[in-house]
Amino acid sequence: MPVTVKIAEKKSKEDMPAPADLADFESPGERSDGTKAFLIWMLLMVVLCAIVSSIMWEVGTGIFAWWVLSSLVYFMIAPRTLQRRLRMHGNEAKLTSKTQPRLKNTLSKGSSLLSVDEPESFMLAEEASQIRILGSSKPYYVIVTQGALQYLQPAEIDCLVIRSLVQSRLGHVRRMSVLRFLNDTPAAVRLLAWPVNFYGVLLRHWWQDQAEQSADRLTLLLVKNHELMKSAIIKQHAVSDPQMQEQNITTEDVDNYVRQGNIIGMQGNEISTQYKLGQAIHGNSYLEDRLNALDAWARSPEYKEALEKLAAARAPRTPL
Repeated sequence: MPVTVKIAEKKSKEDMPAPADLADFESPGERSDGTKAFLIWMLLMVVLCAIVSSIMWEVGTGIFAWWVLSSLVYFMIAPRTLQRRLRMHGNEAKLTSKTQPRLKNTLSKGSSLLSVDEPESFMLAEEASQIRILGSSKPYYVIVTQGALQYLQPAEIDCLVIRSLVQSRLGHVRRMSVLRFLNDTPAAVRLLAWPVNFYGVLLRHWWQDQAEQSADRLTLLLVKNHELMKSAIIKQHAVSDPQMQEQNITTEDVDNYVRQGNIIGMQGNEISTQYKLGQAIHGNSYLEDRLNALDAWARSPEYKEALEKLAAARAPRTPL
């Protein structure tokens, strides 16, 4: 007796839902705000040059030339010059699997996970705790200081290294590099570089907070440890924030504060830690807003949904 077997039709790639991507969960409006800041900067500079040129051609041409020159310095020359200087130190500054196997492994695995080019990495003998990614073109380069190794726990360092790779994935590095070099420029020199400084003002006003929140959100999706993220962020601010330094906030204070969460213990030292760090965080509106946004994201249904989508997208698929 003949038997009829029905074979389900294979779904075409067009019919299959697109796999979840990290960029799907970035802070809403971050990309559009970054584009807005750039377009407004370009438009206002062009209008300024045109108006001045119509009155005094030589002055207008000079403003345009200075705009181009200062942009080249901060967007391209400064990050490349720093990278060349780091390379000149040879193996002394190079971060390798022999000198820092854990960090090198984190960079390698993180780059593969995020599908970004593994950046060059350098270790600087500086007391300040810094972990940052810089560059004008791919592959970028990561700088880690000895201060970070002494001040942060290994898991916190891994977390911030992953975050720098997330910034590469999101396309933040060029803009963040400009802001970093502007911050490192003496105030008098920043006045001379007013065209780029004006762009920096627009980035800080419209884009930077959203960009930092995007990097925090996506990093948390990867490390899946809310307390670790908060601890790493607060400690990095504690070494650079004047108010935190005046209050002599230690790594143990931060660890206790994060561990206690919103619950104030009955012991005197617990109350003191909560009050001291709470006041310091409240006095830094940027840090407070960033931590509040991270807390809200970690508690949100969207965070749990994002974790499920990413897990499903990375699970091995059976052939149809």
